Amino acid sequence: MDFTLDRHGRLSALITAAAAGDERAFTELHRLTHSYLHHVALRLLRVPSVADEVLQDAYLSIWLHAGSFRPGEGSPMTWLIAIVRHRALSVLRSAREGDLAWTGDDEFERAECAAEDAGEAETADLIQCLRLREAMGKLDPAHRNSLALAFGQEMTHMEMARHMAVPLGTVKSWVRRGLSRLRHYLDHPVDVAPLRKVTAGAAV
Repeated sequence: MDFTLDRHGRLSALITAAAAGDERAFTELHRLTHSYLHHVALRLLRVPSVADEVLQDAYLSIWLHAGSFRPGEGSPMTWLIAIVRHRALSVLRSAREGDLAWTGDDEFERAECAAEDAGEAETADLIQCLRLREAMGKLDPAHRNSLALAFGQEMTHMEMARHMAVPLGTVKSWVRRGLSRLRHYLDHPVDVAPLRKVTAGAAV
């Protein structure tokens, strides 16, 4: 058996299931890919706390936009990596003025050049990021914290239950409802004009 093809098929199936709203499939996708995608983010950003935050945003974006994945048009891991890289490059662009303590200047410059070439695609990605942050801000604190622990710190449901001192079933419910509410808020976006003004101002 070709284990590479088998892995691709499994990841594709999990992304497709997540697009249909299957939280268990999304959790399994996170378990299988988190370690590698975290390496991708950290290699670009070089700051562990920033890489963790970017990866959390990336996974929530994967959940919200899983329906855009086309299994027959490319590798699922390549699709996942592209989302993480877009998030990381957006952060690198916003850090141009030196408001973050980067430890790898050469890596920063290479990534920043790649971000410059992205043009409108980067602007669109930044708008999506702002929408995601706004949607996260609308969640109940318990739901928001649960998603941050699950997809930012890679905690299992059991670990989250111990950390938050609540029953396991409550944690599972919070994660499920949080993901559901995120999709609802993204399906009913606010006027993006203010967001476009923000990105235009940032580009000046």
